[in-house]
Amino acid sequence: MMAMKAPRVVMIALLMVLLVIATVSAQEEQPPRHEPFSFAVFGDCQPYGREFSPIMERIATEVGQLEVPFVIGCGDYIDGSANQTTVRRQWNGFFTAIQPLQANRTIPVALAPGNHDIRGIRRNAEIFCEHFRKLYHSFNFAGCHFIILDSETIGADARVTGTQLQWLKQDLEEAKDARFIFVAMHRPLFPVGANIGYSLDKHPRDRDALHQLFVQSGVDAVFHGHEHLYNHREKDGIHYFITGGAGASLYAEPQNGGFHHYLLVKVDEDAFTVDVRRVTQ
Repeated sequence: MMAMKAPRVVMIALLMVLLVIATVSAQEEQPPRHEPFSFAVFGDCQPYGREFSPIMERIATEVGQLEVPFVIGCGDYIDGSANQTTVRRQWNGFFTAIQPLQANRTIPVALAPGNHDIRGIRRNAEIFCEHFRKLYHSFNFAGCHFIILDSETIGADARVTGTQLQWLKQDLEEAKDARFIFVAMHRPLFPVGANIGYSLDKHPRDRDALHQLFVQSGVDAVFHGHEHLYNHREKDGIHYFITGGAGASLYAEPQNGGFHHYLLVKVDEDAFTVDVRRVTQ
């Protein structure tokens, strides 16, 4: 576990996000603003044409036993395809893999789409929305603001631009008094491994403008997937996490973050901690 201080005290935990068909935005009850809580984050469990890794089920089982009000996903839950029948079958496989998450109660999820989930195909984006309502959205919980972004916009992937960017600016303005602001999206702003050049760094001017928007708006942490490893860096007071270890083939050696894992984020009144929780087969 690591502790970090910025303008707001921040500690970070690693946790995998398993999805439930109930969405976070559907929650009706809001706890008091300063009430402590935890949430889970995960990314990249796509099986590449195989059966889902047992890692996914183990994460689902563990997270399902935690006292978390919701989980967040950072994309690439399926392998994806141009064939919609195949895509629907893959989503059914994913839902089966994460069933243990719902063993004790319904845990809502907020999922950012990944490049494998969409593959630049409009119908795949529509299927995603059939299950999870929206490609990007935001919600509040216990005085904190959560933003789910879409880095896979058809015709404008690896960037946040156009209508989504205008929405984001307005959303951040309205959230300026939030206790903490957390963002989740698939492709990293600052990749560290095999996806350098295939993440938001593909469009450096747009990437830098997005980072500055986060800085100016008081964003505390950003969670990504895409690279199948764990990484954390702090830049201008923002904590950037890559959590792509929910079962997909790993991109790095263990000492460089190449291990299966999920994140558990614990939020207190004026600080949050992030635990990197390793999972083995």
